[in-house]
Amino acid sequence: MLHLKIISCCCFLIIGCVHAEIPMSPSPVVKDSISNQMDVLDLVKRVFKKKNGGLFSRKKNPNGPFVTALPYPGYSIATGVAGVLPINISFYTGKKNRDELSFFNSNFQYTQYNQVIATSLSNLYFYHDKFRLVGDFRYYNFPTVTYGLGSRTLLTNAHKINYSQIRVYETLYYQVAENTNIGLGYHFDYHWHILDESNTEENPTDFQKYGYSKNSTSSGLSLNFLYDSRSNPNNPKSGMYFNFQFRSNQKFLGSSNSYNSLIVDYRKYFSLPIHWDAGFALWGYLWLTLSGKPPYLDLPSTGWDTNNNSGRGYAMGRFRGKNMIYLETEFRFNILRSGLLGGVVFGNLRTLSEWPGNNFVKAQPGIGLGLRIKMNKRTNTNSAIDYGFGTGGSRGFAFNLNEVF
Repeated sequence: MLHLKIISCCCFLIIGCVHAEIPMSPSPVVKDSISNQMDVLDLVKRVFKKKNGGLFSRKKNPNGPFVTALPYPGYSIATGVAGVLPINISFYTGKKNRDELSFFNSNFQYTQYNQVIATSLSNLYFYHDKFRLVGDFRYYNFPTVTYGLGSRTLLTNAHKINYSQIRVYETLYYQVAENTNIGLGYHFDYHWHILDESNTEENPTDFQKYGYSKNSTSSGLSLNFLYDSRSNPNNPKSGMYFNFQFRSNQKFLGSSNSYNSLIVDYRKYFSLPIHWDAGFALWGYLWLTLSGKPPYLDLPSTGWDTNNNSGRGYAMGRFRGKNMIYLETEFRFNILRSGLLGGVVFGNLRTLSEWPGNNFVKAQPGIGLGLRIKMNKRTNTNSAIDYGFGTGGSRGFAFNLNEVF
C-alpha cells in the first residue's frame, strides 16, 4: 500500500510539471532593470552621503563576482541566538553570454547552545553552461534535541542528543536539452561522537529502539534528473525547478547499512500582473526510503532538506521518519516600490511515516509571515527574516540569505 502511495505522489508531481510549465530562458542581470531599484549598499551610501568609490564602491564588471556578506545576530528554534556570517558569491562564468548565474552560498554560525555550523552550497556552470556542478559541504558540532519518530510526537518527547557531522555531496550534471540535465552524484555523511543523553534501559528512546550507535556513515551514488528554468536561483520570479534523485547507499562504499532513497524536489514560480512586484511560489518535497534502514540521523526529517529550510514554525528535526511528504506555498510582494523592503506570507504542511509501522497517519501544518531586505540588487539577493507558527505551541524565527525556496 505504501509503495502505491509513493508511486502516486511521484506521478502527480511529474504530471503537474509537464502540464504547468512553459519553458523560458533565464534572465541575466541587466543594468536597465536595476536602475530604479535600491539595496542596502545604496541605502548606506545615501545615509552617509557617499558617492561611488572607496568602501562604498560597487564592482563595474558585469560578469561579477558579486559578493554579499553581512554578519548579523541570528536565531532559530534549534540554535537559539547565533552569531551568523553569511557569504554569497555570485558570478557569470561566460564572458559573452551571461545566461546562467553561478554561486557559492556559505554560512558560518556559533550559537547559544554551543553549536558550531559551517555550510557551503555551490552551483557552478562551465563549458558554455553545458556542465553544472552542484556541491553541498557541511560541518556540524551539534548538541540538540530529537523528538522520536513519526508525525504524532509531542514537544514533551524532546530528549538531548549530541554529535559531530561532516557532509560531502557533489553532483555533476550534463545539459541534454534546454534547461534539462542528467547527472551522477556522490554523497557522504559521517556522524561521530553520537550521544543520546536521555537514553535509559528502563525508558529507551525511539533512537535506542530504532538502532543507536556512537557513529554512522552513509556513502552512496545517485542518479539525477534536473529541469531548471528559474529566472534567478537567488530569488526566482518565474520558471520551475524539478529535481528527481535516486540515491543508493551501500556497505561496499562504506555505509553502515545498505539502503535506497528517493528525493523529488519541485518548485514553481508565478509572477502576478499587478503594478507592484508580487507573485506566488509553490514547493513540493518528497523524501522516501525505498528499501533498507538508514541511520537514525540520516532519516528524512523536518529542516534537513538541502537548504535546511523546510518546516518554518518548527525546529530542525522536530519530525522524523523513514518517509516524508512536504508541501509549502508562499505569497511574495514588495513593500517599497524600490524593492529595498519586501514581505511574504507562507503556509506549509508535512507528514512523516510512523514507526515501527510505515503509514502516514497525521499531517502537521505551519503558517507565518516574513520581511525581505534587498542586500544586492544586481543578483537579487535578499535577507529573509520569518516568523512561523506550528502545532502544539511550536513557534519561532527563521533567518536566511536568499529566498527560502
